[in-house]
Amino acid sequence: MSRSWFPVLRLLILAALILAGCGPRVSQHVEESRAAVEAARAAGAPSRAPEEFQAAESTLKESQALLAAGSAASLLEADYRAAVTAAMARSAQGSARLSTDLARVQAEAQAAKQEAERARAETERLQPQVRTAEETARSAQGRAERAEAQVAELKRQVAAASQPASPLTSYTRYVVKKGDTLRKIAARPEIYGDAGQWQRIYEANRDIIGRDRKLKMGQVLMIPKP
Repeated sequence: MSRSWFPVLRLLILAALILAGCGPRVSQHVEESRAAVEAARAAGAPSRAPEEFQAAESTLKESQALLAAGSAASLLEADYRAAVTAAMARSAQGSARLSTDLARVQAEAQAAKQEAERARAETERLQPQVRTAEETARSAQGRAERAEAQVAELKRQVAAASQPASPLTSYTRYVVKKGDTLRKIAARPEIYGDAGQWQRIYEANRDIIGRDRKLKMGQVLMIPKP
């Protein structure tokens, strides 16, 4: 074999080793994102947060296709899209739960109103016990007002949570290099230029980084834009 082929052969071997090590990890992340989508489905997201859920499903399919392609570039992209899918699925699941809670509290508010009306009717019928019945009515009215306040708050939360998610434009991605730490990444001029903002990176990538906050070379992080 000519010596001119040796550099090419070394590059091919190196690429094969990288793919062999990266593939299982990316495959696990894609599977975790699929589980997140299924959890959102079980929580009722298809009907209660359809836009967010459809976006998560679409991104999951893209991630699975990239994983199947098998190249180094497609594996990195598959890993990134898997992380995006998991984030969107959790958002859709949260929106669905808020919507469910809203319906429950609205029913409770209606029930409380009906109870207040019955208490007022009882007050008119039982004049000798007017004082006790009035106290019951006031208590029921208080519950109705608290329930209505909860309805208003949940409506606000649902409106905020159901804003169309655009993680592909709200985040940039960063591939961890040798010697990188969260503080070093945050301090980079193209990131935040401030090491003190490392927690923003950690919170956005908690599932990838883990509790020990140790980075691994080759990890793909989602960096929230300033």
